[in-house]
Amino acid sequence: MTSRREFLEVAALTALPAFAGARLASAAAGPNGGSAPMTSTDARAGFHLVLFDARYSQARNAGTRFGRVGAAVHALADGDITQVWMDHIGPAWQRGPAIVAGVTARPALFCLEQFALSSGLRVVFHAEHVVHADGRVEHSLLRGAESVGLSSSELIRAGADWSTRVADALARYRPDTARPRFTRSDSALEPVLPPQAQLLTSWIIAAT
Repeated sequence: MTSRREFLEVAALTALPAFAGARLASAAAGPNGGSAPMTSTDARAGFHLVLFDARYSQARNAGTRFGRVGAAVHALADGDITQVWMDHIGPAWQRGPAIVAGVTARPALFCLEQFALSSGLRVVFHAEHVVHADGRVEHSLLRGAESVGLSSSELIRAGADWSTRVADALARYRPDTARPRFTRSDSALEPVLPPQAQLLTSWIIAAT
């Protein structure tokens, strides 16, 4: 298992604050939305847990969507994954290829991806969502859109409910064991953002 020292070294490379006191919480209340809503069977079928960054309303909405159907959901109060890694994800990945998903800021994904690589896991779905100061959102599906049946046009049509649409799509992910994936890591590539814009990522980490 990765030691705390190793975790802090990786976290430092991403400028992710490495506080050990990250709080785990249930999803906060938020609006429903999107098409083809997930079911309890969808949410429980394959995910070990789902992370969401509680600092952002869109991520909270996605967490709510999962939480309402019984998925194991963890809030990152300050975007910090230190404690959830040490208590939940690290031990799970020691036992086997547990699937983890999330709607978080980029540093959380990048840090988890580094640990995933050593466990034989990869980012199998990765999308970026640039939230502008005026509320407009730009969506880029960088990897694995076909595995969850999602397109940028669907997210644009969803408008303000895009994050719950993402949650519904992520819940439908099923590993494709018949098709190995040979792709490079790309979650470390952060776009240049306009003033006051925020970058959120939605993702799934699973075995390839």
